[in-house]
Amino acid sequence: MKIREALRKERLAQHKTQAAWIKNIPMSVFHYSEIETGYVKNGKEADIDSEKLILLLKSNHVDIIKFFESVNGSYKIDERARMIENISNQLSVAFNNNDLEKVEKITHELENMPAVPKITYYRAVLIRAYLKDEMTSMDKATRTKINQYIYQKDNWVTDNEALTIFGNSMPISDTDILIARMGKVLRYYKNLENCPATFQRRVSTVCVNYLYTALCIRKIDKYVSEIMALIRTLPFDDRFGLKILITQYFEYMRNGDKKSMQQLKDVLRHAGLTKLANRLQNES
Repeated sequence: MKIREALRKERLAQHKTQAAWIKNIPMSVFHYSEIETGYVKNGKEADIDSEKLILLLKSNHVDIIKFFESVNGSYKIDERARMIENISNQLSVAFNNNDLEKVEKITHELENMPAVPKITYYRAVLIRAYLKDEMTSMDKATRTKINQYIYQKDNWVTDNEALTIFGNSMPISDTDILIARMGKVLRYYKNLENCPATFQRRVSTVCVNYLYTALCIRKIDKYVSEIMALIRTLPFDDRFGLKILITQYFEYMRNGDKKSMQQLKDVLRHAGLTKLANRLQNES
């Protein structure tokens, strides 16, 4: 069994809550929960460093030698996993750079690669469709496959890849389903300011994507106020400042304040974000 599985087994054997189990080590319950549940980011599970692991075991009177004997057989070098992680990282870079040629190449490689994780392939398909402006014209069979695979488990809201695909696939989602899934995200991350930075970045991106989809494409208002309030709880820094500005723009749009909309677009252009300002201009 893996370390996360062995930790959970030992904790349950002592009838302890996660909070009681980690009370003597510097770690949040939220992060420890990620470790036990196997939260995955870019193909890599959340982990615990060796020092904290030893301290955790000793503080709960677990036999360290027997513990490592129980997990020893589960850890081998997996070159394939490294390759998939590298592909996932390349997809992220290509998406951020609007590099359709690179995404096309990666998608083609995945189509010809045996036993590719479906979530990686579906993410490539969605990114390619997004960059080609074909999200709304994607065939129904592909939409169904993506929906059935990604959202078949209740814990998709804690999976970074699933959250990424949810954000990317909003334009092709059924409106009722989109609203239901966004509601689940909001309920889970209602205290976003207290979550780890990785979740703050991903969920805030999902929120901005929803505002765009809801206000510019679907013309719906469900959860818009809640999302705007959630974004405002984040610090105005290099990680979230632009998202806060875009959220403010959507609030001006929602209120019909065209003067403030234009002023904010001018600010974006002066900051060198002309493409973003033009896109907002086209969608408003």
